[in-house]
Amino acid sequence: MDQVIVGNHELMDKKSFSNCVNNFETKSFDITLEGVLGLYEELSDETITSLNEVRKKPVELKRNQKMFSLSDGRADIFLVKEGWASLSHATSKRGQDICNVFMPGDIIGVRESFFENHDIVILALTNCKLEKISVEDVHELFKTNLEIRKAVMSYIMVNDNITIERLRSCTHHRSEERVAHFLLEIYSRFCFKGLLKTNIYSFPITQDVVGELLGITSVHVSRCMTALEQKKFIRKTRSSIKLLKPEEMAKSTGFDSDFIYGHIRLD
Repeated sequence: MDQVIVGNHELMDKKSFSNCVNNFETKSFDITLEGVLGLYEELSDETITSLNEVRKKPVELKRNQKMFSLSDGRADIFLVKEGWASLSHATSKRGQDICNVFMPGDIIGVRESFFENHDIVILALTNCKLEKISVEDVHELFKTNLEIRKAVMSYIMVNDNITIERLRSCTHHRSEERVAHFLLEIYSRFCFKGLLKTNIYSFPITQDVVGELLGITSVHVSRCMTALEQKKFIRKTRSSIKLLKPEEMAKSTGFDSDFIYGHIRLD
């Protein structure tokens, strides 16, 4: 069974990352469509039942395997149950550019599914277990169910906010600060879902992927990671990151988790 821990997002404070682990109230839930959307809007039992009845199909991808997604002129929707994947928009002129990375509990393609002729390419950064979700079923519920409409819009808003924060970092910061900001972003995403029990998190993506997301070379990413480690901000292994001073990193980079998730907390 795909068990994860989901936390109470109201307890997360951008100014006290160190308290995220100690003060985070958690409860178990399965990585399901209704469980994930329930993080972004309170769902009634009737709505949960409706989401549970949406047609789904399991999909497995091996590391570095690509999947081109197009469903009747609209992008497919996938729930990430295990592993990490990236999303690219395929164009005839630019080829494929990585737009974002996705971890367990993320939904790929939900925003793109509302645009016609929007091809996306999913690349498995690790071995992945996905769940392909019926676009038609989700869009029909989006039209008829207010809770689902709010949850989907909130999910899209959060992901847009993440992109905006990352763009702000890339346009205002040096390479080292960009990398630090990105590590805090991933940490924040883990915390919001309640997936962390310590300040150590899985980080299986390559320096090439990080560099493409941040607009720097993989060599720069490596140097920045080393610099952050020398300053005792982080400790890294081949597939994990330990944040040693997340509060100082947030202060130096201006990372703002409240900008990303604030609209949910206000609700």
